[in-house]
Amino acid sequence: MDVSQYKLLDDFRVSGHWWLPDKPEEKVPGTITVAPDTAIVLELGGSFSSAEFDVHNVLSPRSVQLDIILGADADGDVYTLHRLHALRISSTCTFRVSYMLAGKHFSSANDIVFDSALVQYTNLESWSCFNFTRQSKSESPEFFSIQVPTGLETLFKMDGVGQIKNLSLEAHALSRFTLSAIEIKPSARFSIGLNAAANLRTWFQLTNDLGHFMTLLIGEPSYIKKLRLFAAPDTAVDVFYPSTIRRGEDLHPLEMCLDFRDVQKTVPMIARNWFESLALLAPVYDLLFGTLFGRDAFVRTKFVNLTQALESLHRRTVGGTYVSAREFDPVKDVLNAAIPADVPADLKKKLSDSLEYANEYSLRKRLKELLRGLDPSTIEMLKIQDMAGTTEV
Repeated sequence: MDVSQYKLLDDFRVSGHWWLPDKPEEKVPGTITVAPDTAIVLELGGSFSSAEFDVHNVLSPRSVQLDIILGADADGDVYTLHRLHALRISSTCTFRVSYMLAGKHFSSANDIVFDSALVQYTNLESWSCFNFTRQSKSESPEFFSIQVPTGLETLFKMDGVGQIKNLSLEAHALSRFTLSAIEIKPSARFSIGLNAAANLRTWFQLTNDLGHFMTLLIGEPSYIKKLRLFAAPDTAVDVFYPSTIRRGEDLHPLEMCLDFRDVQKTVPMIARNWFESLALLAPVYDLLFGTLFGRDAFVRTKFVNLTQALESLHRRTVGGTYVSAREFDPVKDVLNAAIPADVPADLKKKLSDSLEYANEYSLRKRLKELLRGLDPSTIEMLKIQDMAGTTEV
């Protein structure tokens, strides 16, 4: 069964035979059901003769965790199931699967490494503004003619930042012909190559960082909807896992903060700066995107998180103390000495601890400095001209 056509939002089932890496001769029939909104579940029509499946674990199946189960369907397509948790063990078995890797067998978790990937995100086609049809001159006035490019077009490319060897945005036209209709639509994806092969954890972190970058430009959460990794140039592995994607209508470019046309000339530089900033500003981004993706949070919670994100941004990029630490130490010593001796120990400790941060800027001052520091080009790019003259918070 060819599962390469499916995305993370799709439901499908694969029937075949499954076995443990160290016992390939012991194949058990079963079916894996992929329902990303809930879980990926493997149901076996039997059990394995392995220590994990002894009488004790039959009575307590949730203690059974397997790293790898291999499988193949009737068409010869191969699968690796990674990180499995038993839900039921008896004459038949049921497992919850964390990751399904379609296209290659991996004997151990250490072998699951990849050096390149193709990634699709929600709203990426709309954001790319890819013109997937071209108007053409018709030979007859009774007909109109359009051209559909069949090749893959590179919209932008970024080279060499951190562990990334190259990153590019590619787009092409998808066409489908039936007896009753012709369907033509755009498809866009990121192509990523690394300097060295990396494991799944690294790839998920990298693709999440890229998704956050897209979220920043689009203004709405951008989720991974298709992840294809390459263990070798000619060995594609489609990755499926339970997803947190929220289904919704695709945004129009006019509904986005900045579509590709707005940043076409600068997007390689912006992308490079984004990845280079992660080491310094990761806590800021965690607060920001935790708020953007947590749409059900209370308004007050969102406000506090975003305020803390701005404070952390100023603290990490500017610092912000009224005087140097050397100048502040004598002041702190005087203030500590001024605390009356008969003050309870707990209160004395609280007052002394608060003095440790007394030299740091207040939140109000940090926000003022951030707004005053915006240069005209940034204000124009962010389309917030009304803040150009802001000096007060």
